[in-house]
Amino acid sequence: MDYIPISMIKEYTYCPRQAYLKIMIMREPPTESMKYAKQALNAKDIVRAIEEQGIQGEVRVEVPIRSRNLGIVGRVDAVVVNGGRATIIETKLSIGNRKKLYTRYNHILAQAMAYAIAVEEAMRVTVDKIIIINQERKTAITIKPTPSMKIWIKRTIQDMKEHIQNQELPPKTTNKAKCKACHFKNICPP
Repeated sequence: MDYIPISMIKEYTYCPRQAYLKIMIMREPPTESMKYAKQALNAKDIVRAIEEQGIQGEVRVEVPIRSRNLGIVGRVDAVVVNGGRATIIETKLSIGNRKKLYTRYNHILAQAMAYAIAVEEAMRVTVDKIIIINQERKTAITIKPTPSMKIWIKRTIQDMKEHIQNQELPPKTTNKAKCKACHFKNICPP
C-alpha cells in the first residue's frame, strides 16, 4: 500500500485491529452513519460555520490532500487559507464535548490532526487551528494543533505501517463496547 487513507488512521485509533482487517482482508460495507454523513455534508453549512467563527480567508471545500513524508492521503471537508496560515474544518455527526474529543472520540481528533499535517505539507501553510463541527448539535469545537499531538499521530501512522508491512495483527481495542457494533466481530481473533 503506497498511501494510507487518513480515514484509516481514524479507524486505527478507534481500534487497531478493525483498521488492519479493513485494509488487509476485506472492505467493510458502508454503515448507516457513513451513508448519512455523506448526505448531510453541506458546503453551505460549512461556510456558515466558518463565518460564525469569524475566520477570514479563501474557503476551499472537499480538498484532496496528501503527505508524501508520512505516506497518507485524504480529503478534508474544508480548509480556509489566509496568507501562510490555514484553518481545517471537519464535520462529524456527533463528537460530544471538548473533553470527549480527547477521550472517547480521540479517533476523530487523530483524523483531524493527520489532515492538519498533510495540509501543512501539501499547501505549505501553518495550520493554526482545527474546527470540528458537530452536525447533530450544530456546535463547534476549536483545537490548536500542538507538537505533542503531531508526534502522537506520526507514531500512530508508523505503528500502523509496521503492522501492515509485517502483516502482523495489531491488538484490538480494550473497549468491548466497540466490538459489539463491529463488522468484523465474528472473524476477529481473540
